[in-house]
Amino acid sequence: MGAKRLKAIVARGSKPPAAIDKDRAKGQLVWFKEHYDRAKDRFHQLGSSSAVMALEASGILPTRNFRDGSFEHARAISGQTMRDTILVHRGTCYACAVACKREVEVKDLGVTPKYGGPEYETLAASGSLCGVSDLNALALINQLYAQYVLDSISTGAVIAFAMECYEHGIITKEMTGGIELTWGTADAVVQIVHLIGKREGIGRLLGEGVKRAAAELGSGAERFALHVKGQELPMHDPRGKKGLSLAYALSPTGADHMEAPHDPLYAGFHAQGHPMGVLGLIEPLDPLTLDAKKVRAFFETQKVWSSYNSIGMCDFVGTPLNGLELEPLVSYINAVTGWNMSLYELMKVGERNNTLARLFNSREGFTPDDDTLPPRMHEGIGNGPLKGQSIDRDEFLAARRTYYQMAGWDPETGQPTAAKLAELGLEDAVKS
Repeated sequence: MGAKRLKAIVARGSKPPAAIDKDRAKGQLVWFKEHYDRAKDRFHQLGSSSAVMALEASGILPTRNFRDGSFEHARAISGQTMRDTILVHRGTCYACAVACKREVEVKDLGVTPKYGGPEYETLAASGSLCGVSDLNALALINQLYAQYVLDSISTGAVIAFAMECYEHGIITKEMTGGIELTWGTADAVVQIVHLIGKREGIGRLLGEGVKRAAAELGSGAERFALHVKGQELPMHDPRGKKGLSLAYALSPTGADHMEAPHDPLYAGFHAQGHPMGVLGLIEPLDPLTLDAKKVRAFFETQKVWSSYNSIGMCDFVGTPLNGLELEPLVSYINAVTGWNMSLYELMKVGERNNTLARLFNSREGFTPDDDTLPPRMHEGIGNGPLKGQSIDRDEFLAARRTYYQMAGWDPETGQPTAAKLAELGLEDAVKS
């Protein structure tokens, strides 16, 4: 599509969608209303930016291109500070009760609520990851990302990569056109965003992402390029929540923080009333472990979030991040569609998605060698409460092998087995 300069396909219906069983569908909405409390929901109160201080307290706020896990100016770029300074409104997707969207205004910089406000990933990727502590500048950078249609994670990550290359003399002031790419310089980040958006100067190189930019730069730049399958790492450090290392390595699209719930949610598993109990996940798991129990938790919850993608479900509404539990969700799907789907079938939808994506990647030449982590993840965090914490390489490879086996993939090649394809009804997919 991109080669044809096609940005999007928009389809507008002329009639409102209608549930097959309206009374039953309404009953599920009433259930959610009764079980959801805005006053206690951090996503409503602070949006995703609530993660800044939470991850700082845990010692895994990505800082200076993941060298560190604690940012000395975290409070300055937090959701709490945003709420108290530049927030003018809490926006929402259509009809959503959570309303996690931030809308900010900084008149002096021309920042308007029209472009919303920075989410956590933007605050971290252009903030702590680059050492930037100016919240107003981050609001401007967020607006520029929207105007240039740039991904805020990848753009922030490639700028942090460039800063570390600049620090080591791989990128020079001459190459940047006079911009001093030093940690914490907000104006430098703004200038580089413009160059990337316009494909000018060093922006042409950085606009290719960290993998290609590092390959072109050489001189050891690869060690500062943090990516999986060419996709830059999101703003969550798997050295402090180790199940996330599987999400990054095994996501078919490269490092993805939305591949499955994160380890702190696994730590809350219990036998009495936990929403993941219906999947048999009842034992709390330490975020710093990477054993077979952690692999199982990832494997099962990955299917949940994969199925959410198929039904257009927001992770910030559904379990385990929020109140809409799996069985009421299945009941709602059936009310809307007139189907008689079970939770088992919904989980198979997620598993089928993951396996089909694996087949596609295999056809395109991906192997287990691509299911890896950047070397920095096997090095210790530089500061903070988890200083020195890393992901043991052998432990990671053992966990990856266990996942292959749970998924019905060959433990050596990572290829879905014929038996698994038959179980999922994907026998013909391997031929295409």
